[in-house]
Amino acid sequence: MSLTPGIIASSLTGHLVTSNFFKIATVTPTSGTSVTFSSIPNTYKSLQVRFSFLTALNGYQVLTSFNGDSSSDYAAHWIYAYGSQVAGGGVNQPSMESFGFVAGTSTTYPTTGIIDVIDYASTSKYKTVRTFNGMNNNTNASSTELVLASGLWQSTAAITSLTIATGGTAFATGSTFTLYGIS
Repeated sequence: MSLTPGIIASSLTGHLVTSNFFKIATVTPTSGTSVTFSSIPNTYKSLQVRFSFLTALNGYQVLTSFNGDSSSDYAAHWIYAYGSQVAGGGVNQPSMESFGFVAGTSTTYPTTGIIDVIDYASTSKYKTVRTFNGMNNNTNASSTELVLASGLWQSTAAITSLTIATGGTAFATGSTFTLYGIS
């Protein structure tokens, strides 16, 4: 049996979900050490933040928190590859280490990635977060990094705001954070 290109795909028309991602907001900071999405509607199943950011700080951590909560209700663990090293870890702290240890001075080479927040509007369970991100310096193999992380916000409150913060050095011009709702 041979397949004719386009026949199968055209027979699926009407059954495909063309997009279940809905843009809520985009922030393009040119300074400041944090980005906050507030007044997040509770009309989606999950949230996703897609980002590409620049900062001059070397070896920084990027932290995520919800609803302004700075308690120790966050737990995170990660695995990362940095140059030729591979390592992992975990921590409980006042915010979630969603990006782990992003390496290298990156005012030219952005760190890019995705943060998924599962069941963010639920009021009956804790919130699960997963991230995938990386940075490639292109000129220094030891300054490239890939991070896989997941975490937990130990609260049953619905998430209405999300903050992403650096370890103290400002986001640079060219940074973009976009929040999507996923149906």
